[in-house]
Amino acid sequence: MRRLATITAAIVLATAVPAVVDAPEADAHLATFGSWEITEAYLKELFPEATSFLRRRDSYSPEQVAQIEEALGFRLNPEDKEPEFYIAVDESGDQRRFLGVGIFIDPRVESRILEGVVVRMEVGIGVDSQGRIARVRLYEYRGARELTQPAFLDQLIGRTLDDSFEVGPDKDIRPVAAEPLESQLVADAARNALYLMKMSLGRQ
Repeated sequence: MRRLATITAAIVLATAVPAVVDAPEADAHLATFGSWEITEAYLKELFPEATSFLRRRDSYSPEQVAQIEEALGFRLNPEDKEPEFYIAVDESGDQRRFLGVGIFIDPRVESRILEGVVVRMEVGIGVDSQGRIARVRLYEYRGARELTQPAFLDQLIGRTLDDSFEVGPDKDIRPVAAEPLESQLVADAARNALYLMKMSLGRQ
């Protein structure tokens, strides 16, 4: 991840204005979030200083998918094989400043209904310019509230692919007692995000 900042900064500087994410183009998460305005608001939670977001999509070959799955130790969901990255920039000054990259990962939680609604999980991960987890947020999650709180999520801040993402009572990342499996899914989503960014933004 050391070259993520350099590579992504080059992408930002080389991206033309039409590539800036706007409502007609931001279709990847409209089915989940309902509108670009909601998607943008969620991205602003990941990068409060950002004034705009540039979008980059990628698509992995079967060989690349196999490589990613072997490295992560779990299968990719279909949407993660064609990920969409949101490059956060700050244009409030004289120069465009690269802040980091955001992505939304949808871990497959165990199917159940809570308060009449199917429980699902959407994890937003913001990675800073040094390739470290900067923020993690859960959106529209109806499970244990503790899973959405800083006491759990902030344990992921600062982690890179060199760090452990194992969750457990005797691990660096402590689970939410009521939802240990879901706790690991959130940590896996963060690690997944880092690896996808390495593949797409940190390569030659």
